[in-house]
Amino acid sequence: MPGLVLHFLIGSAGALGVFLIFAWLSGEKRFSAPFGVFFVGFSCALLAHYLSPWATPAVLTAYGMAAFQEYRNFRKAVRQLQAHGAAPD
Repeated sequence: MPGLVLHFLIGSAGALGVFLIFAWLSGEKRFSAPFGVFFVGFSCALLAHYLSPWATPAVLTAYGMAAFQEYRNFRKAVRQLQAHGAAPD
């Protein structure tokens, strides 16, 4: 049981950190509480319990890579809008 709680907290804190970093990089001013933080924390806890404790860093790495790809797509869309004369908010 302590392992589940520990991996949930590590996974949630790591996911929150990743979310906040990429929200800051993309210039978001306001956002709602991300459900993904709790989902990632829950997934880390379950996978660490049933599969391996090393699943937590793997899940956080995958979440970070997905967030980075989303950020790259956002920047690409902003550049395309700027090229066409539309100013983003």
